[in-house]
Amino acid sequence: MKSIYLVVVLVCAVLDLGHTATPGLAAVRASSEPAKILESLSNLRQNSFLDWIVSILGPEYADPSGASSSAIPTKKKECPACSCGSINTGHRIVGGQETEVHEYPWMAMLMWFGSFYCGATLVNDQYAVTAAHCVNGFYHRLITVRLLEHNRQDSNVKIVDRRVARVLVHPNYSTRTFDSDIALIRFTEPVRLGIDMHPVCMPLPNEHYAGQTAVVTGWGALSEGGPISDTLQEVEVPILSQQECRNSNYGEHRITDNMICAGYVEQGGKDSCQGDSGGPMHVLDDGQTYQLAGVVSWGEGCAKPNAPGVYTRVSSFNEWISANTQDACSCTQAQEPTPEETSINPITEPEENSSTNANSEEATTPEIEEANKLV
Repeated sequence: MKSIYLVVVLVCAVLDLGHTATPGLAAVRASSEPAKILESLSNLRQNSFLDWIVSILGPEYADPSGASSSAIPTKKKECPACSCGSINTGHRIVGGQETEVHEYPWMAMLMWFGSFYCGATLVNDQYAVTAAHCVNGFYHRLITVRLLEHNRQDSNVKIVDRRVARVLVHPNYSTRTFDSDIALIRFTEPVRLGIDMHPVCMPLPNEHYAGQTAVVTGWGALSEGGPISDTLQEVEVPILSQQECRNSNYGEHRITDNMICAGYVEQGGKDSCQGDSGGPMHVLDDGQTYQLAGVVSWGEGCAKPNAPGVYTRVSSFNEWISANTQDACSCTQAQEPTPEETSINPITEPEENSSTNANSEEATTPEIEEANKLV
């Protein structure tokens, strides 16, 4: 009897994907204020009767670690050495333009019934960080996390899909103000880290980033009210101090200490937009690695004067993220050579040894394995 129900579920899924899964997507962060964003996401969820059916039928997806979807795994595994925060290109195209393919190897998208609706960021081999409003109220088993995507209409053969074992929304998340708008997504199985795919670095705990330039990436719309982008885009925006943000249209009370603002207050023109929710706002540090300074959260419209983009301040949640991802393999930030180290004349190795080392390094370069795709 249960198999009959499952067939009905699959039929509903097909019908739902074809008719009702995507109309609400373009509205996410279109109006941008918390109440309107939640209304758009609520409409997206309600478009699928399958969500309710699957919540009653069928077992949880198997978790290789043996952990339940509600438990916080603590079992530590053996982790290879790896580095975080380095992009995969010698130069960047900044200013609201398309990125290079796999330029930001930690960039992820969230899909609901196979359709993109929010962004996310890989922070280790087992977890991604996103906005709480992107997952709160969504049935986690119906969300797919996709990595190594660039063009949504022409997916690369290297794309990696992961089902979701559990979602952890921050306990202080407010649906009214979007304070603490952050969540962790745990995959049913870890991803294999390497050159093509590795995590962003976590922010420094006491860094406020005011006055620095950030890069925001996502598949969001290129203009307010426009369609979401097929290809991954990037835009460069200045980070504001808390007081500068509170002096904008938002006022003193809407911007909490757990938020960080970025954008051109006086003229507008560059900003995150609908579809970018949950994605990363990065800052390049002195060691030329990217730190996750913010998560796209909310704002009034897109790129409007006196209405900068509002992001979740990730450094406020470093301890919470660390405490809830203890079972994962994290990467460390590459250390910049000290002046003393760079001033010392390098020791020239014999050519034979150099060749051997090069061949060894090439032989051990990790390969990205394509994951099982959802059908």
